Amino acid sequence: MAVCFLTSAFNNGFTPAFEQALKKYLPQVDAGNLVFIASDFDDPHGNIGWAERIRSQFGEIGILFSELRIIDHTVSPLQAEGYIRDAQVIWLSGGDTLRQIVSFEEYHLREQLMGFDGIIIGMSAGSINMADRVVLARNIYDNAPEMAIYQGLGLVGINIEPHLDPVNAEHLDDILEASVHAPIYGLFDDSFILDDGKNTVIYGPYCLYNLQNSAVSVR
Repeated sequence: MAVCFLTSAFNNGFTPAFEQALKKYLPQVDAGNLVFIASDFDDPHGNIGWAERIRSQFGEIGILFSELRIIDHTVSPLQAEGYIRDAQVIWLSGGDTLRQIVSFEEYHLREQLMGFDGIIIGMSAGSINMADRVVLARNIYDNAPEMAIYQGLGLVGINIEPHLDPVNAEHLDDILEASVHAPIYGLFDDSFILDDGKNTVIYGPYCLYNLQNSAVSVR
């Protein structure tokens, strides 16, 4: 079973809390292969830039990878399966959440990632799609014109809302509407969740929206 990190964004590099949690599971030198799974499989040039940026952020905290491999439409589903089999760390990119899950399904990533026993890190859309049953709040700014409920990757049993902005009252209403169907953890940037298959720990401030139980909590 994979160790899963659900993140929102790290706008100034990995935080000390994320570095400390990550290094419990990764050596500081020669961490093996990093696989970057894109959000937009049809943007190979952009994917290279984002993947190298992530690799550089690992390097800034002393975690070095022997090889960086990118999964998008430049490789076949069979090649992608080999990449995942040889990986130590898999990064699920941020981007268009609904477009991403279509590509994940095209490459049968649910089956492959559920059998992976390394580290999987999701960012933003990648974190959302890690859930078994995704409840995606309406977000007119993120190509989600209405609430959606669908099967995700099955890696964790929780739903998140990344880049939480409590000032955006309109989108907060969207989150509350979605939370009728499942609890949703609103993550601020730099906050993250660690799920090791036994325990789930939240690092940093967050809001839990759960109108199933008529509750909203801020922590």
